[in-house]
Amino acid sequence: MRFNFGFFLREALKNIRLNLLMSITAITTTFICIVVLGVGLLASSHVEGVIGSVREDVSVEAYFPPDATDEEIGEITNTVEGWPEVASVNYISEEEALATFKETFADRPELYENLDPGVLPASLQIQLENPTEAEVVAQRLEEDQGFSDENLSYPQQTIDRLNSLTSAMIWGLYGATILFLISSILLISNAIRLSIFARRKEIEVMKLVGASDSFVRTPFVFEGMVQGLIGAGLAALTVVWLNFLFIDWARDALPFVPISGDAVNTILILLVLVVVGVAIGVLGSFLSVTRYLRKV
Repeated sequence: MRFNFGFFLREALKNIRLNLLMSITAITTTFICIVVLGVGLLASSHVEGVIGSVREDVSVEAYFPPDATDEEIGEITNTVEGWPEVASVNYISEEEALATFKETFADRPELYENLDPGVLPASLQIQLENPTEAEVVAQRLEEDQGFSDENLSYPQQTIDRLNSLTSAMIWGLYGATILFLISSILLISNAIRLSIFARRKEIEVMKLVGASDSFVRTPFVFEGMVQGLIGAGLAALTVVWLNFLFIDWARDALPFVPISGDAVNTILILLVLVVVGVAIGVLGSFLSVTRYLRKV
């Protein structure tokens, strides 16, 4: 039989209308599934963006203990300057550190108005020739110059901390997505099963007059596809809207965290979420109608 897109689409919409409550339930579950998946993708993209920004600002900060003498500081500075991995070394005194802190938080004087000049330690800001050498330089500072790990700050530390803090959250979101994914497929499958039950006599007649399984199956697959498309489309738009809200919020609440809208490929996120939603609908409906056709 000839493939008639308009006919199959009309049949799908009619089935949705006849089983409206079940269809709304399936669409809602798909919506939740895709939103959770989208939030996971957003979190992963923003973490990767922050990590990329951190890697671009490659330096190692080595903080001197309060009892370090000028001679010790000068000796360490000269030694570090001679390392082949080091591009430049900048010594920051306690006074300069406090002045920088005051400049950074100029709009919040309550943070520094009662601070003593020596509350922030003197440090070396070490610029590297190669970003990948940060951990090597940090290890040499620990082993050769006596710095403890607590007195060192470098990009790999920040990256490791970001990964450890966010990996559990992201995997939790993906785990929830899998649960909602299964629920969506089952709900769409049940919605299609109700449509099949309501039209079982019509299907039997179609089979008697020679209709193929694919002809009988297609309207129900279209029904599942439409349900998945509606749920995924609404969810994808919601995820993009949440991303814009998050970026606006982060610019005010997290001014020192390099969060950028460029970290997320909005078009790609939209396409992925819609494709996954449609796949959920098609798979759920296909499984349901195929199972029924094996019995008739």
